[in-house]
Amino acid sequence: MTASEEFIRGWRTLLGCSLGNGSGLSGLAYYSFGVFVIPLTEAFGWSVGEVTVGSSFLILGTAFTAPIVGGLIDRYGAYRVCLISFAALVAGFLLLTQLNGSIGMFWAAWLLMSLVGGGTTPVLWTRTVGLWFDRGRGLALGLALAGSGFAGLFGPSLITKAIIAWGWQAGYFAVGIFILVVAMPLIALLFKEQPDRIARADAPHAPLAELEGYTPAEAVRHIAFWKIAIGFFLVSGVIGGLIINLVKLLVETGLDRVEAAGIAGVMGLAVIVGRVGIGFLLDRIAAPVVACVILLLCAAGCYALSLTGLPVWALSLCVIALGLGAAAEVDLVAYLTSRYLGMKAYGRIYGLQLSAFYLGASIGPAAIGYSFNHFGSYGPALGFAVGALTFGAIVLATLGKPPSFRGSAAH
Repeated sequence: MTASEEFIRGWRTLLGCSLGNGSGLSGLAYYSFGVFVIPLTEAFGWSVGEVTVGSSFLILGTAFTAPIVGGLIDRYGAYRVCLISFAALVAGFLLLTQLNGSIGMFWAAWLLMSLVGGGTTPVLWTRTVGLWFDRGRGLALGLALAGSGFAGLFGPSLITKAIIAWGWQAGYFAVGIFILVVAMPLIALLFKEQPDRIARADAPHAPLAELEGYTPAEAVRHIAFWKIAIGFFLVSGVIGGLIINLVKLLVETGLDRVEAAGIAGVMGLAVIVGRVGIGFLLDRIAAPVVACVILLLCAAGCYALSLTGLPVWALSLCVIALGLGAAAEVDLVAYLTSRYLGMKAYGRIYGLQLSAFYLGASIGPAAIGYSFNHFGSYGPALGFAVGALTFGAIVLATLGKPPSFRGSAAH
């Protein structure tokens, strides 16, 4: 089957995956977190560091549950897992509207959401794409994960306007209602876990055992597993931390909150274009080369952000570079896992990779927030980001050629 035929057959599920990724923990919840930092500090007197710890709990819980969710999906199927997780996520956003000034309750709410919302993360959407697409897998992954870019493009600005008009509670309420009324019905209508050509009525999940690749025990003994995990542990930490702190960082340059949210929204556009473009390149150029170039470009953007007196257009270019890094990270983890470690036990292996990825991303926001509290500037954090991104680029550049699993089209 050609790449074009794969897209003709699977476009509905691909659209459902994109919408699901944009509406879940890695999309709307994550990209909208930063717009609540200033309102919550003003409402309850919390510090920037204390608020950003909430995002660390969001990501840390996902890091622990990713392998479990991957195993549940491999065993019980993605459809039920994702809808149950979305329903729990709606309840979590409604719970956030009841904050009473207790920072512990705020942290607990985000930790709970991360534990019950794991079925809305890329482990589910990328596994589905891997079952539907092979020849066009890179582009398909980019399109599926671009949903979070739309969340980053429209979410911060729209939610900021709701907060300014009606208060921070309205922001959380709006996110929950959108997921319940818009996202869940459309995902239920569009999403189909695997194509009919490999599904069997008597054993709908048996095809996973027939696919080529490593078992989880074999994967953790493979050097590629650790290069991907270590490289993206650092990359996810600095990119995730800067995304959560981005609105505050831009306000520190002299912009007002609406201007800062608008420029932050540019990153969403960069994520959309970047994920589609990077996915297109992954089907044509060696993945380690793509990873190295994108991460070095992101490092250059972080260095520029550490400079003072940048005009708005230059700040926008820096945010675009950061958005390209955000576009590449999850896509590359998924693509590299499927190509270097195979699809046989993808849910569990990718879940392990996401644990390392989310562990870094959980540390980054709080570390950068407390760095700002200590130094009164984001300069030191940006300097560390440059070094971490450069190191990640070097590690991933050494991956070499992926193995040729028997019966697969890995390349």
